[in-house]
Amino acid sequence: MRSMKLAVLADIHSNHHALKACISHALEKNADEFLFLGDYVSDCPCPQKTMQIIYEMRKKYRCHFIRGNREDYMLNHRENPDEGWTYCSASGNLLYTYENLKEEDFLFYKSLDIQGMYQKEGYPVFRYCHGSPASSKELLIPENENVVSIMESLDVDLLVSGHTHIQNAAVYGNKRLIHPGSVGIPWYYEGKSQYMILHGKEDGWEEEFFQIDYNVKDVIKEFEESGLNGKSFYWAKLNIHALSTGEDVTTPCLKLAIKLCKEGEGSATWPDIPEKYWKAAAESFGII
Repeated sequence: MRSMKLAVLADIHSNHHALKACISHALEKNADEFLFLGDYVSDCPCPQKTMQIIYEMRKKYRCHFIRGNREDYMLNHRENPDEGWTYCSASGNLLYTYENLKEEDFLFYKSLDIQGMYQKEGYPVFRYCHGSPASSKELLIPENENVVSIMESLDVDLLVSGHTHIQNAAVYGNKRLIHPGSVGIPWYYEGKSQYMILHGKEDGWEEEFFQIDYNVKDVIKEFEESGLNGKSFYWAKLNIHALSTGEDVTTPCLKLAIKLCKEGEGSATWPDIPEKYWKAAAESFGII
């Protein structure tokens, strides 16, 4: 039996330029199937262009899809539109993304699970998820004390997970956890887009990681042309910084903005964080 090539792509975050580059590379490598681990949209401009690529892939190739936490955000907002999203640094990116989605997109997200089981005759079964098998938002990183118990209770030998934006593999006892990295907002490798190919044989799966060059300037140009810069403010600046350098400081910047808001206002409730605190937080990380 020949080796099976399964291209695994996670965390696209509306970066259709990087997605095209990874798909083209995978096809050049003769990928047999594609596994998408969610977070198709948000953070980058023009989510409709990413979704069009996803639908085209579904028609042309054998693909497997699950949803990520960003798709959960979109579905939840549709059910609860009064949660306070406005054009600001905290929620402007989410609102922009939501307003650019179509009915087809919501139906697609709703049809997906947050985890799945890959089964193909002649190859070992493995599980895949966006965050963890139980939550699209859970990070399976060493700092998370739940990781060991999750891996110990795993009913197969391999778990493939997205959400971390870090490309790596780890062993827990006799079980393996693999992260393919992020296609759209990659960490490290100077911002190169990341995905992996799993090579399947009868006795197991072996990962091959890739870091792909693409034209980041085209993405940054779209931030301005789409209006996203003027709708998500400092969040857009943080994502442009990550795209340009591979250094992501969105979470620590958010935490600092909340801390400064609490100190200045007495309390802080997301997404109602005044822009002056976002500005101060961004400046402290050298973003502006």
